[in-house]
Amino acid sequence: MTKTNRTILVSASGSSIGLEVAKSLRLANRAEKIIGTEVSQWGEQLASQFCDETILVPRGDEAGYQDALRGILVERDVALAFINTEPELEKIGAISESVATIFSCPQGAALASCLDKSLLHQQLADQQLVAGTRTVTTTADIAEALTEFGKPIWLRCAVGPRGRGSIIVEQADEGAAWIEYWRRRGQSQEVWLAHEYLPGRNLNWTSIWRDGKLVVSSTGERLKYFLGEVAVSGITGNVSHCRLVNGQEANEVATRAIECLSVPAHGIFSVDLREDRNHVPRVTEINGRNAFRPLLYTQGGVNFPAILADVFLDDRAIDLPRYDAGKAGLEMFRGMDFEPLFQQTDLPA
Repeated sequence: MTKTNRTILVSASGSSIGLEVAKSLRLANRAEKIIGTEVSQWGEQLASQFCDETILVPRGDEAGYQDALRGILVERDVALAFINTEPELEKIGAISESVATIFSCPQGAALASCLDKSLLHQQLADQQLVAGTRTVTTTADIAEALTEFGKPIWLRCAVGPRGRGSIIVEQADEGAAWIEYWRRRGQSQEVWLAHEYLPGRNLNWTSIWRDGKLVVSSTGERLKYFLGEVAVSGITGNVSHCRLVNGQEANEVATRAIECLSVPAHGIFSVDLREDRNHVPRVTEINGRNAFRPLLYTQGGVNFPAILADVFLDDRAIDLPRYDAGKAGLEMFRGMDFEPLFQQTDLPA
C-alpha cells in the first residue's frame, strides 16, 4: 500500500482533543485520507473541517461500539487509529487483536495503568514519583489521610478524565459527604483516592515511545481553566490558558514513571504532574492518548499526531530533541466563541 492511499482514523473527531489531533494531521500536509468517528451529528459537523469523512458510531461505553469500530477499521483498511477517549480505550484491547491497524495508544498492562489511577499509584508509590496516596471509603479513612498527609488533601475518583470528582478537603466529614453525594448520583461502584495536596505548577508532559525508547517529548503548563471559578476544586479539566515550558525535573520524573510500567512503552503517553511544596513534580496520572492541548504542541514545533504517523507508519527518524522539543514560552488562549490564539512570551526567571 502506498502512502497516498492509506487511511488514518481519528476517534471522537468532533471533541476538543479529537479536533486538535485531526487539525494537527492536516497541518502536517500528510497524504493519507483522514476519517473520523463521532457519536452525534453535531460532532460530525465539527469534524468535517478536518476529516475527509466522519462516521457515526455508538459511544465507547455503549453496546455495539466494538463491532462498529472493528468493522470500520477492516472495511476502510485503516493503517493508523488515534483513540481519544477513555471509554474507547477501555475497549481497544479486544479490537486490536483482530485487526491489522496500528493504534496510537499503548496496549495491555501499560494501557491498564493509564486507565486506573489507583493501579498506577500502586506501581509508582515505591519510586517516590507520586504524591502520598491512599484509597478511602469512610470518614475514618479520610481522617487517617488528613493525619498522614496534613491539611488539606486532594480527593478524587480513581477513574475518569477532567478532574472527575476532584475537591480539596480540610475536614473528614466534608470529604465523606462529598463521596456520598456522588454515590447518590449513581456512582456507587467508584473507587476514591485521597492524595497529599500539591500546590505547585500544574504540568503536562507528552511523549512518543517506540519499543521502550523515548522518541520525543515536550512539556506544557496549565494556567487557567474554563469555568474554574465556579468549580468546587477550581479545576474543570478544560484548559483556557496554557503555555509550553522546559523542565529538567519534569522530564526525569515522567520518564522514570513510564519506564516503571510493566511492559516497554510503545505509543503516546501523556503524563500529568503537579509540583509539591518543594517544587518537585509528582505524577498525578498518565493518559495513553493525546491530552492537554495537542494544538499548542503542534504550534510550538512538536506535532505529536504527525510525528507518531511518521514513526509508526513510515519508520522515519525524527529530527527533534528527545526532551524539551517545543518552543518554550508559546502561550495558547482558548475561548468558547473564537479560534485559539497564540503568542510567544518570555518565561519568568
